[in-house]
Amino acid sequence: MNLRDYYLKIESLLKEFSLITHFSIEFEKVTAYIGYLKGKLEFINGSTPYFFEFVEIQNDTPVLVKYKYQWQSFEGELLKRWDNAPHHKELDTFPDHVHDPNGVYSCHES
Repeated sequence: MNLRDYYLKIESLLKEFSLITHFSIEFEKVTAYIGYLKGKLEFINGSTPYFFEFVEIQNDTPVLVKYKYQWQSFEGELLKRWDNAPHHKELDTFPDHVHDPNGVYSCHES
């Protein structure tokens, strides 16, 4: 698997979900096995997830070096965000964590 294969797999999976009314996805290769994916989905309820991934393909397996998945309401308010930005060192799942309107949590608490 290379980065383009990963992109095509993600695109194919998104096409299968009936809750998604529209999506846009783009990718930028750094090398054949390293690059960025970013996109926006639109759900039937009007909410919008955005995503960003910095991916390395290692031994035919995608490894998420950096990621951010942000889900917003129809009104543009944060519902939830999952990311691995290296802050919140106090959490046991550091650097992985979740944000919602009430705060920041370990991934398994959300």
